[in-house]
Amino acid sequence: MKVVVVVLLVMVYLSVFAFAEIKISFWHAFSSTSPRGKALQKMVDDFNNMNVMVGDQKVVVELVYKGGQGKINNPYNVLFSELLKACSQNSTPNISIAYENWVSQLKEIGVIKDFESFNSQKINQYVDSLYPHYREACIIDGKTFSLSFNKSFFVFYYNKKYFSDLNVADLPTNFDQFVNLLREFKQKTGLTPLYLEPNEDTFIIFYLLVASDKFFDITNKIYPTFLGKNLDHTTNVIGDLERQGLIVWTNDSYKDFIDNKAPIILATTSRYTNLKSKSRDYSIASLPADRGRIYSAGTNLVIFKSSPEQETASVKFIEYLIDGKNLEYFCINTGYVLPTMKHTEVYKSFLESNPEYMKVLNYSKDKLYVQPPIWAWENIRYFIADYMFAIFIDKSQVKEQQKSLEEKVNQIMLNQNTKYLK
Repeated sequence: MKVVVVVLLVMVYLSVFAFAEIKISFWHAFSSTSPRGKALQKMVDDFNNMNVMVGDQKVVVELVYKGGQGKINNPYNVLFSELLKACSQNSTPNISIAYENWVSQLKEIGVIKDFESFNSQKINQYVDSLYPHYREACIIDGKTFSLSFNKSFFVFYYNKKYFSDLNVADLPTNFDQFVNLLREFKQKTGLTPLYLEPNEDTFIIFYLLVASDKFFDITNKIYPTFLGKNLDHTTNVIGDLERQGLIVWTNDSYKDFIDNKAPIILATTSRYTNLKSKSRDYSIASLPADRGRIYSAGTNLVIFKSSPEQETASVKFIEYLIDGKNLEYFCINTGYVLPTMKHTEVYKSFLESNPEYMKVLNYSKDKLYVQPPIWAWENIRYFIADYMFAIFIDKSQVKEQQKSLEEKVNQIMLNQNTKYLK
């Protein structure tokens, strides 16, 4: 009888304690129906099935979409808003994706951990393997507060309906030659070749191609270099293309491309997988940046302060995410760019089977511009977006809009320099 009782007690103990869990939440902005959302969910499911332990507790990751609903909501804007709300309510997630300028704000209010404090060999090796442009943007005040994750950069997509004789090897990487290509297409077909959206990304991309290789000078203070003559020059270049009938403004260039209306669009490499899944007959090509830089997009991983057990569990999950084969799976299935200089044979095989993508990657990787972790950039992006819309859609007076932009930028930079720079 005693033996039976002991066995029953052991069974009860095992049922209660053997499956104790430590849950960590991972906030993101990838729709569950998108390739990136599906790929990330599979990675989380695989991790949860691995029975990774912290002490006697199994680590369980909960993937939480915070990107909002509906087409009018920018998922990243919604995520940032939710993170700020969570910070004010002391209800932050354990892990989140975040842009570099978000990271600087999260660091200043003291809610995230630097990765050096975890003393993780895997994370340290990952940081060392990052392309220099990405690694530099992860560091604030000498410490690594984020890790490059879902990265992409801007490219051109050419619709082969309009470029049936296209030879990707001959596509220009010189900006003046690219403009000549647009002119020749216009003269030959009578159609407008390049479909653009009047937003901050368009300004940033053209600025880096024709005006400067950076947006800020950082010495004893942060000085915006995109104002004055650089603002004039970039605006004039875009305006000249419009006056020549070489660009058309649209609210959704990607849809125009899918609908076979747009001969050329500007988008990121993360569109590559989506286009392949839609069986589009297209070519991907580098931006013409022989004398310029290529704008990189995408976010990083951050760990929020919590209990020691939850922080340890978060580190274990991030070590899993950045493991070569796992991160490569994510990139291959989403079009994101692998941010590290180390590739496995699987990724090498992927590149070899997608030679246009590999050509773009090889050309672009050393010409990337990654925004430094400057918190004011979040507001400045909105200011530039308003400027673009006012100039090219509302046809407002250029000088008035430039004055307004400079006033807003200078004010927020004054706040940035006064509050955060010693």
